[in-house]
Amino acid sequence: MALHACGYRSISTDDAKEIVLQINKMTESVNEAAMFLAHLFHESGGFQHRSESNGPKKSYAPYYGRGYIQITYYYNYRDASKVIYENEQVLLDFPDKVSETVYMSMRVSVWFWRTKVRPAGGPSSNDFYRTTEVINGELEPPGSFLANRRYGLYVDVADVLGVTNKAKS
Repeated sequence: MALHACGYRSISTDDAKEIVLQINKMTESVNEAAMFLAHLFHESGGFQHRSESNGPKKSYAPYYGRGYIQITYYYNYRDASKVIYENEQVLLDFPDKVSETVYMSMRVSVWFWRTKVRPAGGPSSNDFYRTTEVINGELEPPGSFLANRRYGLYVDVADVLGVTNKAKS
């Protein structure tokens, strides 16, 4: 329902089950889930893409955006690999692993949220822009088209999930 409310097409039942399972393991907060989903929708085109467009041509390749939250850069691949594989080298040597399956795309996205976004305080202070700032830094300043688009996705998802105390943008 949330995908449709945000203008995206459906995904397979198996993919949806994996996504919901990992979100439910990550948080019990419906509002935090809405924030997380809004970012995943934005970054992945509604779960349609697990790799950044033209990624291999980016200056930061081979560590271009992968996963539903589109992690980038060497240090994020290394740090995710340490936690997920208990070996920092796995994702450095095989960065495509992040985008090969729905499971890994979600696993890395949840890792990023837990270790980068959540500690910055956005979810706990009900500040959606803070979550955007951690994910995309200065590329999407407050009031920009993309920041407003992300926030609009959040509002739509929050409405579908029944969030009453919506985050500020």
